[in-house]
Amino acid sequence: MVMAMQLRLSPEEDKMLTAIAQDDDQSKTTTLALLVRAEWNRRQSRHFTHSVLDDLTAKRSDLLDRLAE
Repeated sequence: MVMAMQLRLSPEEDKMLTAIAQDDDQSKTTTLALLVRAEWNRRQSRHFTHSVLDDLTAKRSDLLDRLAE
């Protein structure tokens, strides 16, 4: 299901979006969808990495202390 959405961009932002879309030979809608997915994936990766590091820090603080010496 596709939902309509109105997006308000400044003239400068619209020019940037148009340039990106033209460079990639795709519509502005497709470009925005890909940019949103890319940002989502970047954030998910960052959250996963932080989660793993937090878990490691909690479980192996002794090892990290030894490494810091």
